[in-house]
Amino acid sequence: MSPTLPALPAVVTGAAILLSLFPLATAAGCECGYMLKQTSTFFTHKMHTDFSEIPDTTDVNAALPDWQVQAWAFDTDSSTGVMARKNEAENVWIKGGKLHLRQKGHKKDDRAPVSVAEVHSKRTDFHHGSFRAKYKVTVDKKADGGTVAGFFFYYDDEDETDIEILTKDGDKTIRYTQHPAYDNVTDSTIPDTTFQMQVKKPWSTMQEHRFDWTPAKTTFFQDNSAVKEMTKNVPKHEGKVMINLWANNGTWSGLPSTKDVKMEMEYIMIYFNTSASQSGNDTGFNSACEAAGGPENNTICWVNDKSGTDSEDSKVTFSASSSSPAYILQSLVLVAGAGLAVLFLVWA
Repeated sequence: MSPTLPALPAVVTGAAILLSLFPLATAAGCECGYMLKQTSTFFTHKMHTDFSEIPDTTDVNAALPDWQVQAWAFDTDSSTGVMARKNEAENVWIKGGKLHLRQKGHKKDDRAPVSVAEVHSKRTDFHHGSFRAKYKVTVDKKADGGTVAGFFFYYDDEDETDIEILTKDGDKTIRYTQHPAYDNVTDSTIPDTTFQMQVKKPWSTMQEHRFDWTPAKTTFFQDNSAVKEMTKNVPKHEGKVMINLWANNGTWSGLPSTKDVKMEMEYIMIYFNTSASQSGNDTGFNSACEAAGGPENNTICWVNDKSGTDSEDSKVTFSASSSSPAYILQSLVLVAGAGLAVLFLVWA
């Protein structure tokens, strides 16, 4: 049964009526986007990278058209004791159906840069979305020091949402942060910008980590169960997705682990709007949706996330026949903005 929603604006009601006049086209599926049943949130695009479908390789850039392995370095800062670190391609590979990232073990007296790993999405136009990745972090119990494992959205240091595992925190703690989180003037953390949360099972166990970014808030999930909402410093700009594993002797990571640390990832799944589709100006999406007959029960896919499971176990279906064009249009306006609704009206 559809959730109760406020009355439609006149322009949207008119659009919904006109949408019913679209000729029904044979749809390949999801041409007009995705509706998340769990949160009644609409997104126009999906990007799914399933590492189980990719043969073992060390040439990750060739194997992953949507992602780019990083190879650059940070210098040391003698005034703070922060060590140099270097992202190296040899620390990223695919094996056994998983993406592997590594921080190489770093001896305490080693003066070379800490050897770490980082991967970025090639897309830089994510503008709201549901960002999901299933992974675990493994640490040698005999190691000294620690590492930070990050899965996050990034525009710049003032517009960033992080899910981070700090191994020094212990294996049942995770951190959620929206930047800026530190006030240099007061030399203190900005209230309500970063939180330490407990995970239901150790982060050394495979589980899905997720954050949903909408204009008003960011919601964090563990295995599709919502655990935290943040309304402070919600990102305002489009950006990219990043994954990394690093340490630099700073206050956040502490000393780098003296033994190898690994991050193993089964998949990354993102439902999202682009900066263009958010305003109704994504010509590729618009053309595909219009050609399929416009937003209807057979062109919008519903993502049936179930709390306590990961997204690979979630069913994606076309909406039930009771989901009218009016309800679909209303949801578009409430969560994706009026641009798409007006566009659909123009098509009609």
